[in-house]
Amino acid sequence: MKRTVLFTLLCIFLVPIFGSTTLGGSSGYIVVPSAEVAPSEVHSSVTTAYSATITSGKVIHIPSILLSFSDTVESSFAVDIGNDIDLLLNGKWRFTKRETTSFAAGVLAQVSGVSNTNKLSAQLYVASTFASSIMDLPSKTTLRLGYTFKKPMTSNIDFALGFQTPFFPEVFKEKVDFLLDFGNVSYSTTPSAGDAGDRGLVNVALRLLPIEFLTATYFGLDIRALDLFDHKGRALSIGATISFRPQLQ
Repeated sequence: MKRTVLFTLLCIFLVPIFGSTTLGGSSGYIVVPSAEVAPSEVHSSVTTAYSATITSGKVIHIPSILLSFSDTVESSFAVDIGNDIDLLLNGKWRFTKRETTSFAAGVLAQVSGVSNTNKLSAQLYVASTFASSIMDLPSKTTLRLGYTFKKPMTSNIDFALGFQTPFFPEVFKEKVDFLLDFGNVSYSTTPSAGDAGDRGLVNVALRLLPIEFLTATYFGLDIRALDLFDHKGRALSIGATISFRPQLQ
C-alpha cells in the first residue's frame, strides 16, 4: 500500500498542472464544488494541485489531480495526508447550462484511514452555479444540496453556499478574487481540518486567478482560512495549481 501511495503522489507531481480547485480536488471554491467544470472545450485539460494546511501545530498535505472533458465531465483524485491517509475520488457531470447558470450532479467517494480503519463513505450532491452581484461587483454563487452516506447513519443532509467575487478590482486589476463558502459539509467526511461535523463552518480565501506562464499552461494560488468560528477546526491553508489546457487546432 505504501508503494502504491508513493507512486500515486509521484504521478500527481509529474503531470503538468487549468483552473482552481477545492481542498478535495474538484473545481470550485474552498470546500464547495462548483457546478461548472474546469475548461476543456474540445481537448481534455489536466490540473494538478497541492495544498498545505496548518492546524494545531500540524501540517496537512493534500495533493490532487483533476481531468476534465468537453466542458461537461470532470474527475479528480486527492490524497489527504494527516494523522492517517484518506483517498478521495470525485466525479462531476454538468448536465445543463443556460446562459450564466449551470447545473451539475456529483459524487465524492472516500476511503478514510487507509493504513488503519479503511472506512468507506460517499457524498452525493447536486449543485447550481449562477451569476450574481455582491456590493455591485459581478460574482458567482453556488448552491449545493446533497446527502452523506457513512456509518453510523444519522441526519446527513448536506447544504452549502459558495461565493466568488473580485477583491478590490481597481487595486489588483481583477486578478484576485475573494471566496466565501459555508455550510454543514466539508471537503470530505473525515477532513484533517475544518470539520463541519454536526455544525456549520465558514471559510474565506483569496484566489490569484490562473495566469498563463507558458503556452496553454496556467498557474493559480489560494490562501485560505478554514472554520473561522470554531477554535478546534480552525486552520490556515495555502494551495497552488498548475494546469495544462491544449489549444484548439
